[in-house]
Amino acid sequence: MDDDRLIERIRSAYSHAKPDRLNDILTSCEQRKGTVINMNERKKNRFVPIAIAAALVLAMVGGFVGYTLGNNGQDAPATGTDDAGRLVESVITLDVNPSIEIDVDSTDTVTAVKALNEDARVVIGSMDFTGSSLEVTVNALIGSMLTNGYLDEIRNSILVSVSDGDATRASTLQDSVSGMIEAALGTGGIDGAVISQTLTADAAVTNLAADYNITEGKAALISKLVAADPTLTVESLVGLSVNDIALIASSRGISDSSVTQTGTASEGAYIGAQAALEAACAHAGVDVNSLSHSHVDFDSDHGVMVYEVDFYASNTEYEYDINALTGEIVKYERNSYTATVPNTSAPNTGSTDFIGETAAKQAAVDHSGVNSANVVWLTAEFDRDDGRFVYELEFTCDGAKFEYKVDATTGDIVQYEREQFSTGNNGGNGWQGGQNASGSLIGEDAAKSAALSHAGISESSTTRMRVELDHDDGYTLYEVSFNVDRMEYEYKIDAYTGDVLQFESEYDD
Repeated sequence: MDDDRLIERIRSAYSHAKPDRLNDILTSCEQRKGTVINMNERKKNRFVPIAIAAALVLAMVGGFVGYTLGNNGQDAPATGTDDAGRLVESVITLDVNPSIEIDVDSTDTVTAVKALNEDARVVIGSMDFTGSSLEVTVNALIGSMLTNGYLDEIRNSILVSVSDGDATRASTLQDSVSGMIEAALGTGGIDGAVISQTLTADAAVTNLAADYNITEGKAALISKLVAADPTLTVESLVGLSVNDIALIASSRGISDSSVTQTGTASEGAYIGAQAALEAACAHAGVDVNSLSHSHVDFDSDHGVMVYEVDFYASNTEYEYDINALTGEIVKYERNSYTATVPNTSAPNTGSTDFIGETAAKQAAVDHSGVNSANVVWLTAEFDRDDGRFVYELEFTCDGAKFEYKVDATTGDIVQYEREQFSTGNNGGNGWQGGQNASGSLIGEDAAKSAALSHAGISESSTTRMRVELDHDDGYTLYEVSFNVDRMEYEYKIDAYTGDVLQFESEYDD
């Protein structure tokens, strides 16, 4: 390709650059044909496309290599420029939505630049980086992302992942490349967020990347976030851009010592946390200024970014998912609670210092007062509830079923229910095995006393006391219900023996 055609290619490729800078770029190229432009000039407040022009001028020195999508028109898994004669020392992956791999030798000279997805092919275009410096290559690629709209004020985040057998060199490259990108984005007028990490061999990460057709860098980052916040799932994150993943991590306070971030991910594409809170309050018919507590996080619902909004007003808890782009209500629920607002003012959203499933189970068993040797565990799940992390546990013991929610950081009992299936009294098998109906009914007062005694509550502190005689699955029983503050208790009492067959307590709706 002759010089005139190369200049015309630059002019065409960067027709969207600032007019007052384009002529400078082309003039610079005319003056430096056959030379390498010193990229230190980018620190003098020059626009990023001059770096791309430098890379294109560099192509004239080594010969312009056409860029193709594979042999005979067939797509290749990773395509780009390559120099098989150089030994690859380090592999650097850039993830935005375009995913690009840069291979360098021990002198940081580029041996290959590979497109790992279709968007990356657009970014690389016809540029040939073989034998160029890492700095020229990074600046040119970032400039092309800016020019093609993959990076801007709304999508400003990029993930840098470095693989190298030498940990010290990998760390140095991580810092160096991150600095190059920060400078390039700044020169392009973008206040960017650069997330960086070094990668070590990990079969699980490699398999995850292969399963979802993503880079190992993105797979490693997602694995770290899911480990820090088990309410997140791989499936909910893999389809998101790096910017959206960074927003979720930031809103939940998730951090990992092996991941470094400079700058802040842009929320410019979305309505904002305050607008999401106001949309939820408007739907609930609640004055946003009357809230006793509120909390807003980013989340993903089937690949759609949402604001997860929790707030309390007038002894009621509200939970909403708000479409982050449109402000539409995705889903919602409400629950009443006791007179004291649950302790959600400082949820542990970023720490992995959880008590663990074993400790949570022990806390539930200790609270229930049963013999742990007789416990049969049904389910144990980690979840997010009322703005905090909890273990949701279910188990059976001695003819009863127990359901617990245990605070994942403190071990406090958040909520529990107990359902008695078998009492074992009078030689029978309890509710499921048939009732011993000999003798007289104990009466409503005795049934009420049995329920109050079991709950450890005096009748004077209750409201809405109700006792009814009923028949349930061939059983004659008293259904006793009452409230203490905003907590509702419901009991089923054997009408002949006074045994507690079933009980539960929950926040009254």
